[in-house]
Amino acid sequence: MKIISRKVALTLASAVWLLAVHVPAGHAHDMWINMQDYALGKSKPAVLSVASAHHFVVPGGDLMARAQVDKVVFYSPDGKEVPAAPRGDTEYQSKSPLEAPGTYMAVAVPQNGFVSLTPEGRQRGKTKKDLKDVVECRYSEKSAKALFTVGAPGGSAFSRPLGHKLEIIPLKDPATLKAGEDLPVKVLFKGQPARTYVYGTYAGFSNESSVFAYTVQTDKEGIAKVKLIKPGTWLLLVKQEMPYPDATVCDTLAYAAALTFQVR
Repeated sequence: MKIISRKVALTLASAVWLLAVHVPAGHAHDMWINMQDYALGKSKPAVLSVASAHHFVVPGGDLMARAQVDKVVFYSPDGKEVPAAPRGDTEYQSKSPLEAPGTYMAVAVPQNGFVSLTPEGRQRGKTKKDLKDVVECRYSEKSAKALFTVGAPGGSAFSRPLGHKLEIIPLKDPATLKAGEDLPVKVLFKGQPARTYVYGTYAGFSNESSVFAYTVQTDKEGIAKVKLIKPGTWLLLVKQEMPYPDATVCDTLAYAAALTFQVR
């Protein structure tokens, strides 16, 4: 009887994990930054929250608690780091009011790492070598950026590479573009141009899971042009998924990067 129960538990756990893992990349939980305001006046702090959900909702979505977020930081238009401080359970703000005019970049990195599914449930930080009866192991790395302005757009922080494993780099400042124009972006994977897809959508386009308003493939230089078909708050996503190098340790490597900004 004990053996039968364990088999049932393994089967149920496997089914749940298959729904979470072995679906198209667009169906996994996505992470992005919600800015409280994408156009600030001078001498005001920037405020953000970090969302994780299946569809793009602004404001709100399922917000990540502080324990789920590893790092939040801001960069001024000239590329200098501006520290962030927690505000409540799910918000962060710049430690000081932002004075310099221009385009700022906010960056958030969650608690990345291994997640293994066993009959007892998900085990974070554990690999197949650490546990028995692992149904599936996944190593995930995500990061998110958001662009916003203080006064008029300006500076070069918006196009600064940060060295994330997977990264979206805008080649034009979105704050200088209008609806109907193209935003060229470059996608890097481990510092090299990536041939992949860029998924884009805007707030209000759809309440369905993993539905995007625009999809475009990068060229051999890792560059794609996203048509900004509507004004409003936009989200761009890129994802890469592959087998883990050592199958005795884990099964899947998954990377994701997000960029949010506002279009006039």
